[in-house]
Amino acid sequence: METVEEYLQSAEEYFFSSLSAATTDFITIHDAVNRLWLDISRYGPPIPALPALGDFQLPPPPPPPTPQLQPSLFEASAHCASKHPWIIGSLAVGILGTGLLAGYTTVRIRRRNHHRVKLQSNDRRQVVVVLGGDTPLALPLILDLEAKGFIVIASVSTPEAGSLLEQQSHGYVRALVLDPNEASLTPATISVFLRSLASTLSRRFPLSSSGDPFASPASHPYIQSVICLLTLPTPTPSIHAPLEHISLRNTYLPFLSATHITPLQVLQAMMPLLRTGPARARDKGKKSIIVCLPAIDARVGLPFASMQAMSAAGTLRGVEVLRREINLASLTDQTESMKNIKIVVADVGLLDVGIYSSVPPQDNIYKPMEDWSPSEKLAYGPAFASISHTARPVPSRWDAFKAIFKNKGLYGVPRTPTNTKVFVENIVSVVTGGRHNPYFFGLGRIIGQARNWLRGERFSIGAGATTYKFASYLPSSILDTLLNVPAFLISVRNCLLPAEPFVRPPADLPPPAQPTNAAALDIDDENHDQSEANSEADVESNASDGVSSSWVSVQEN
Repeated sequence: METVEEYLQSAEEYFFSSLSAATTDFITIHDAVNRLWLDISRYGPPIPALPALGDFQLPPPPPPPTPQLQPSLFEASAHCASKHPWIIGSLAVGILGTGLLAGYTTVRIRRRNHHRVKLQSNDRRQVVVVLGGDTPLALPLILDLEAKGFIVIASVSTPEAGSLLEQQSHGYVRALVLDPNEASLTPATISVFLRSLASTLSRRFPLSSSGDPFASPASHPYIQSVICLLTLPTPTPSIHAPLEHISLRNTYLPFLSATHITPLQVLQAMMPLLRTGPARARDKGKKSIIVCLPAIDARVGLPFASMQAMSAAGTLRGVEVLRREINLASLTDQTESMKNIKIVVADVGLLDVGIYSSVPPQDNIYKPMEDWSPSEKLAYGPAFASISHTARPVPSRWDAFKAIFKNKGLYGVPRTPTNTKVFVENIVSVVTGGRHNPYFFGLGRIIGQARNWLRGERFSIGAGATTYKFASYLPSSILDTLLNVPAFLISVRNCLLPAEPFVRPPADLPPPAQPTNAAALDIDDENHDQSEANSEADVESNASDGVSSSWVSVQEN
């Protein structure tokens, strides 16, 4: 059996080796079939389509996406315009027409207003009374009110100032003499002013017109607004002093009469004139009383400015009470005349006219101190000089920085005054109710009315006015600490110096006043003199102990 198996195996190996040797030059069956298929597809008849596999057939893969370029804005606009020509054309025509209509309307309104003012220039009836027409802020305000179509009646202190004011106007400004300092001495001064005012209201304007100088009763002008500038005191060295030194009878009462009593007396006399008037006057807006107060004195009140602060505080409280009385009376008034009156307070800060400051100039530090007693000079002199320091203006901030190293004394940055035009625009906006300027396609009137409504019945004008407004809301302890910072810094500097600085008074300073005899003093000043005598005795006792001089010289050269 083993021999048979070996024979079969050798025969099988021989067969396969003979077959593989005989078929080495033959192609494979796979290649033959493939070549036959290619020849039939190329040279043979068309082969019918084979039936699909149905659900088992796989879809061909999708072609790769072609890269798309982002069209530019111009191409996108052109494409949109070509796709929607009617819509784009309508929008273009609408925008162009609206712009032309708005421009034409604005030009037409301006021409119509100019034509109406020109035609009615001889028929002005609204009168604005300006108390204090010879103050620095009054002239630009009066000229702007006249340009807006108002008749202005201003009070001046002297006839010469009235003539000068009328010469600068165009015939619609009338100046009447009212000296607030003389009104306290002569009560008839206010009566004369009121009679002159009543006579002026019957005049025909402009004053240079020919013919009958008096107008018919049907065309009499009426008072539309009263602006009080007398409550803005001009700074004089005599009113800057400690409250201990101020003579309430000889110094404060005349100042109070000029800045508080006289303006309120005139406002009292104006109230009946504001309640009466023609019925069509209500279409011109509410009548107004505008009282301008110094922002520093009305809001805070600085040391050594007690006279201004007391006068401003009294005037402010009186005006606020008057406003509340008018608002209360308007609820029960059947004639509705009280509803047409508005009381406004304007806190005036630093303007470019350079007035209304409660701090005396540094060059006049010794002028108010001439009449001080030696004890007052020792007690209040250093503090008075510390707050009287004013920062000198410098060309730029870089020059101020370099001056620190050059020891030129240019320390601090001075406050930049506000332009007077801002003051004039705010006051005129209150007088007209915000309807005096049709700018921005006629929306200026709406904007002006909204601004008057938002700022209410008291607002601030000028540099520093808003600062003192927010400072008045601080607690008294914090506010007093902030006001004492300059004096504290100067005291620290004096402590660090080897010798206390001595400030020489100017050479042309007159000698100090000699003490008066006791017989020449009033009975009301007896207590004041007694306290001064005690203070002088204290000074003499201190001088004997070794204090021979102070940084303020009280000896006569």
